Amino acid sequence: MIFTKNPSRKWFALGYIIAFFLLELMIIFNNSFTISFDSSIQNLLVNITNANNNKIFELITFLGKPIMDVFYLIAIMIFLWIIKRKKSALWLGFVLISGNIISFLVKITVKRNRPTGKIIPATGYSFPSGHVFGTSLVVMAIFLFILPHLKNQTFNWIYKTILIVWLILVAISRVYLHGHFPTDVIGSILLSAAWWECNKMLYLRYSENIFKVNTSIE
Repeated sequence: MIFTKNPSRKWFALGYIIAFFLLELMIIFNNSFTISFDSSIQNLLVNITNANNNKIFELITFLGKPIMDVFYLIAIMIFLWIIKRKKSALWLGFVLISGNIISFLVKITVKRNRPTGKIIPATGYSFPSGHVFGTSLVVMAIFLFILPHLKNQTFNWIYKTILIVWLILVAISRVYLHGHFPTDVIGSILLSAAWWECNKMLYLRYSENIFKVNTSIE
């Protein structure tokens, strides 16, 4: 069993889902608050825009791009498979594939155009950010499957802090480079958290029926 039953999990999932859909509706209907919020954050980042910061944020956004996130998650899946946690590896694979499908479907449904004045090329629709969605999944996967193996709690908290800072930096880089609006990256975090919690509940509900057909999968 990967997860234990937690009565509050469904409320977390519901909260993330409601927050995401409210934000999505505000974006679809061009709500004045989201427009003002996006503009204020973008204006703040304009003040720190220069050639050196461009290079730093270009590197961050490269390391956080969706294909890199897929690579990181596959590496975690391989690690889990090697240490005989096959159910965990398969579950993570399902979250990765289904999550990217969900993110893509939201993109083509909302059809939000990207910000103008992009510092590096970016194609496709803006909401949600694939970079931030994938990075969020990576961070949550490391929290759940990798860090518990660390016995030193001090190092555990240090790595957690680094991962959270990394997620924030990837989010900032997408806005700084004008690849996304601030509300795009916020929506990505909400969507990834909602999908993560929903998949935990799906596992608890259906895992026994799925895995009983192959008892070799532990």
